[in-house]
Amino acid sequence: MTIDWGDAPAWVAIVLSFLFSLAAFIISLLGLKWQKNGALAAMRSANADERAKALAELALRLQLESAPRSQVEREQERHVLWELERRKDRFLLRNTGTAIATGVTVSGKGVEQVATQLPEDAAVRPGESVSFMMAGSLAHAVPDQIKVSWDGHPEPVMLPVPPR
Repeated sequence: MTIDWGDAPAWVAIVLSFLFSLAAFIISLLGLKWQKNGALAAMRSANADERAKALAELALRLQLESAPRSQVEREQERHVLWELERRKDRFLLRNTGTAIATGVTVSGKGVEQVATQLPEDAAVRPGESVSFMMAGSLAHAVPDQIKVSWDGHPEPVMLPVPPR
């Protein structure tokens, strides 16, 4: 099939098909943007729920602490402990303690240059983990340690990065 330069209906059909294709592409980009925003909102909502639960547990703990208790009960207080596992360029930051850690953020010298999907303001229950990637390059090496901070802990904790 050949199209004549003077064949107006064929040219109208070509232009209309191009415009419809362009409109479909733009709508799919908008849908992708809305989907990403929805996922971020869901994550923020889940973290807010974890914070609310942690605050309720803290209020209960404070109430129980005001009551007299034995030395054994005091030693069984809830706490957060961290363990960093490496699986090639994927890292798992695991809460090996007994308390929920909210507002978890990973940072450190050189971390931002080599890391993606860093946990920021995350909530990590006991036994659970958050994952992120750190891949070094010739310009930026994977750091030797990372800094982990969370709500209710005054100082960030430095964790050594496991070797490959």
